[in-house]
Amino acid sequence: MVDNPLGDFFISDADDEPLDEGLVAGELVVPLVEQPASYAPVVPAPVVPAPVAAPAPVPVRAEPAEVVSQPQAVAAAPVRETREDRLALALNHLMEQSREIDAAALVSLDGFTMASALPDGVHEDRVGAMSAAILGLGERAAAELGRGQLSQVFIEGDEGYVMLIAAGNRAVLTCLAGINAKLGLVLFDMRTAAERIAEILG
Repeated sequence: MVDNPLGDFFISDADDEPLDEGLVAGELVVPLVEQPASYAPVVPAPVVPAPVAAPAPVPVRAEPAEVVSQPQAVAAAPVRETREDRLALALNHLMEQSREIDAAALVSLDGFTMASALPDGVHEDRVGAMSAAILGLGERAAAELGRGQLSQVFIEGDEGYVMLIAAGNRAVLTCLAGINAKLGLVLFDMRTAAERIAEILG
């Protein structure tokens, strides 16, 4: 028995048993489990990402090349010469045939110059106006004097000649020649050119 101001407590010696040291001071002791000698801690292997294979190239289907048809060569249409071009060619031919002709002009009955091959310093309008005036005066003189239809006018000057020959019923061919020109050849070439021009004019 123990005297205790709070009461009597009975402590039996028979129940006294030695306490395990692990339980003294309120400590909890967990017994160790002995591991076998062959035991090795399992360490997880590092995860290595698998290489990603490049995607296989998608086969490209070759489309047949578009055939572009080349434009076929189109035969050029023949260039049709105008009446003015043909008249100019006739005058050029006259100038080439007769080197003694210094200038030439084709003038209509009203004084309009249809085509001309004049040197520098000779005005086309002046040649056309004077040719029409000479032609009108010559036709009037031929008709009044009973000489019939005018065919040509011949003017001689100190430095050369002025010759007019009718080219059909619609125009007159006027030529200027030097003082030493052979008039027979010049007039022959002028008549040939006048006939060609009359055919062109119709």
